[in-house]
Amino acid sequence: MSRKNRRRHINKYPQATQLSMDLAPAVENNKDRLHMLDGVCAYEYARLPSVMLESDPSYQRTIDMKRVNRIVDNFDSRLVNPLKISNRDGRYYIFDGAHTLAALKIINKFDNFSVDCKLFHGLTYEDEAYLFALQNGDAKAVATAPRLKALVQSNDEKARDLCRRTEAAGFRLAGNGHSAARKTLGCMAKLWKIYELNPDLYSKTLCFLMEAWHGAVWSLGANVIGGMALFLHVYGQKLSRERFLKQISSADLDTLNHLKDDNSRNKDYSYAFALLRLYNRIGGKGTLMPYDLYEYKY
Repeated sequence: MSRKNRRRHINKYPQATQLSMDLAPAVENNKDRLHMLDGVCAYEYARLPSVMLESDPSYQRTIDMKRVNRIVDNFDSRLVNPLKISNRDGRYYIFDGAHTLAALKIINKFDNFSVDCKLFHGLTYEDEAYLFALQNGDAKAVATAPRLKALVQSNDEKARDLCRRTEAAGFRLAGNGHSAARKTLGCMAKLWKIYELNPDLYSKTLCFLMEAWHGAVWSLGANVIGGMALFLHVYGQKLSRERFLKQISSADLDTLNHLKDDNSRNKDYSYAFALLRLYNRIGGKGTLMPYDLYEYKY
């Protein structure tokens, strides 16, 4: 959209001057405007000065300027949803709409302006982190790495259990969701999928990865981890631990790529098949049947 057309579509929020009323009213004094959600939480619709809004970086994702610029280029004031704000300890934390606010600041040339908000009262820090993690609908789905970070901050038991199991296996989670270091896991979506399937399978997968390849960077990609989890899920009760570790410990990524099945339904199956070939390479008693893998619905 050209700058001329963009200006034509922009309906700027009026400039905020001096506050004419308390923006964080006590619940008991404003029952006519407040919508009670439970005994301790309520919300109202309000217009707040942009300079008063802030993000809590302990659970928020970093701002993606490419996404912000796309919002600016396609801006239509009729489509802007109210930002979701938590009034906590006298401050105003945005937990849904940070990218929209960043775009509005550019559009308003970083002057102070009023913003339509859905203002929540009574949320705790943990509540904000949890709601941020569960964003959906019109908001962009929160990527798994920041979602997991937010869930941990919200004291979500499953997220904390995943972190405990990760550390127990000798790994750590990459803060930005991208692994580029030994013993550092970055494929958060894959990790979460395995954990959701079976927490014990998650632990077992990480333990085998550590014992076989000692946290080598090449072994911590989503495809290798997914292949290991699938192989263990299908054959975990049938395989010999000693045989498996002996056969795969000398393999590297080139070996797995050479043995994988490129015609498999997805890359998890492809790398699981490579592990199956490694395991069966010596033949004899204990050989695992390929059809168990092919018939399994993952």
